[in-house]
Amino acid sequence: MRRRNFLQLASAALSGCVLPSFARADQTAKPFRFAHLTDIHVQPELSAADGFRKCLAAVNALDVKPEVIVTGGDMVMDVFAHNRNRADKLFALYSDVSKGETDIPFYPCIGNHDVFGWSHRQDVKPEDAAFGKGLVCEKLSLEKTYYAFDQGGWRFYILDDIQMAPDNRYQAYIDEEQLDWLTKDLEAKPAETPALVVSHIPIYTVTTFDKGREDDLAYRVGYSAMCRDAPKLGALFGKHNVKLALSGHHHQLERIEYNGVTYICGGAVCGSWWRGPYRGMQEGFGLVDLNPDGTFAYKYVDYGWNAVT
Repeated sequence: MRRRNFLQLASAALSGCVLPSFARADQTAKPFRFAHLTDIHVQPELSAADGFRKCLAAVNALDVKPEVIVTGGDMVMDVFAHNRNRADKLFALYSDVSKGETDIPFYPCIGNHDVFGWSHRQDVKPEDAAFGKGLVCEKLSLEKTYYAFDQGGWRFYILDDIQMAPDNRYQAYIDEEQLDWLTKDLEAKPAETPALVVSHIPIYTVTTFDKGREDDLAYRVGYSAMCRDAPKLGALFGKHNVKLALSGHHHQLERIEYNGVTYICGGAVCGSWWRGPYRGMQEGFGLVDLNPDGTFAYKYVDYGWNAVT
């Protein structure tokens, strides 16, 4: 895909951040298909670029070709703890494959591995414009790391739930500015227009628990594994016809039905970071068919990758 077309697409996607209103849902529209590719972790090692190419070839070969591709974060492996030279190479590789292998437009969601320098393991200063989310915005021509757009009679919200933690790590929640934008846009959205949200870290999850002490009879879910503001977000979604929430991060496939919203964690394009299936989950991607009445169908597609050992 040519750079000019990609930039036009990015501009169209980001217009959702600034426009005061959107067109009302067309209830006569045909089903709208898109692919959800999360946790790609592209890198020069482990034949990851070839795996990504095979994934995109499988997307292109579907009987009904998706109209857009939405990523679920962790597009590269990784810039959180690497220097600028390595980061530039990873994003260049991601760009070469994604633009060279398909003409389907991409809408990116960022993940923790796409954030530059937060680990402070390399000589990257906070005052550097590329530090944190600056680099991924530069590389993907994003004005902001969250935005909205309308397709197929639905409102898409691409969210950024990757926030810095005090110990040079990360945690998951929607920051105040983003939450204010999301709330206002949901309130302004036509009530009959169904919506979906995409985040990297799940808003709700059941696949990742840290076992607590035996004496308190508890399992723990860390703030790096699930949004710490899940109850607040879940209540907001329930008020405004949000039907589907897609995520990644755990490289597992799970589906939760809760208070009228379906939460799906969509596996991983890279499986176990390009070393094979992860906990029995094969490398794959999500295929979603949306109907303008708010119903949808989700399918996980194993694209047939065999890890190079």
